Amino acid sequence: MLVLAGALLSAGAVSAGAAGVSTAVDPKADTVEVMAKRSLMSAPVNPAVGSGFVAGGDLLDEQGRAKVGEGYSHCGVVSISVTVPPAVTAHCTSVFRLKDGELHLSGLRTYKTLATGFEDTTLAVVGGTGAYANTRGEGKVTRTSGRAAEVAYRFTFTLATD
Repeated sequence: MLVLAGALLSAGAVSAGAAGVSTAVDPKADTVEVMAKRSLMSAPVNPAVGSGFVAGGDLLDEQGRAKVGEGYSHCGVVSISVTVPPAVTAHCTSVFRLKDGELHLSGLRTYKTLATGFEDTTLAVVGGTGAYANTRGEGKVTRTSGRAAEVAYRFTFTLATD
C-alpha cells in the first residue's frame, strides 16, 4: 500500500515527500507527500457545457524546493449552475509524471469560480505506468487556499498495487 499526499498551488510548484521517506518519490514507500503549484489554467472566463480546459504545473518535494515531476489535468465541463457567479462542474483526467512512472487520476471537480480553483473532492487512481503500472486507489483532495493568485490543495491518495 502506498499513500500519496500533496498540495496543488496556482502558478507553478508541486511537492513530494513524507516523514521517514527521501525526497525522491518512492513507489514502494508507505507514504509519499507531493506539493503542487498550478502554472497553467486555460479555462475561459465564461465556459459552456461541453467545453474543455487544461490545468497543471510542476510537482515538487515536500519542502517545495526540488522538482520531482509534473502534473496536468484535462477537464470537460459537464454542468454550470444558475448561481452568481456560476459554479462549474467538470470531469477531469489527470497525470502526475514522476521519476519512476506516471499516476493516472480521474474524477469530478466543482469550481465555485474557475479562477479560485476547485472544491474538496475525491478522485480515483485508475492506473499508471512504470512503477505505478498496477496501481489503483482513491484520493481525497482538500483545498488549502483559494486565492486566485495561489490556489492550493492537499492530495492524499491511498494506493494499492496489484
